[in-house]
Amino acid sequence: MQETTVARNYAEALFDLAQRDDDLELYAQQLGLFADLVEAENDFRLFLASPQIEPSEKKKVVRDVFEGHVPDRLLRFLYVVIDKRRTRVLPEMAAEFKAIVNQHFGRLKVDITLASEPDEALKEELKERLGRMLEKEILPRFRIDPRIIGGVVIRVGDSFMDGSIRNRLHRLRRSMLKADIG
Repeated sequence: MQETTVARNYAEALFDLAQRDDDLELYAQQLGLFADLVEAENDFRLFLASPQIEPSEKKKVVRDVFEGHVPDRLLRFLYVVIDKRRTRVLPEMAAEFKAIVNQHFGRLKVDITLASEPDEALKEELKERLGRMLEKEILPRFRIDPRIIGGVVIRVGDSFMDGSIRNRLHRLRRSMLKADIG
């Protein structure tokens, strides 16, 4: 099974558990923090990944550090991840879980590329307009790329809207080259 599929399956299972506690945001935050810790701390990552260390010892360390700080169901979920030797997939699980939570709440991640750094008013206006257009709460990620010259490029999942000046110039050039002048 591909790691993405594994991560998605685990994230869906955790989503069901988190709904029982009616605290999806807390689960997303806590799982994200745990996954960040696994990625950032090489010793901890190696400890969790080591086949020489018994799962019971790994779970004891996780319990000693996190019990009382994360929901009980999330802690038990982490134990299953450890038992099934899936800790290397934790960052993908956290990302998949966050995506499921965002979808549940009608949120949409949107990449917005501009030629120069936007001020807060423009950021808010773009977020608001896109939210109305897509009928979702927008979670924008702004990027700067001076090569687009001006305008805006928007990516929503696999969809791509290019309103950049660079793209308009390319289209104009193509149409001029195709034009039958004579």
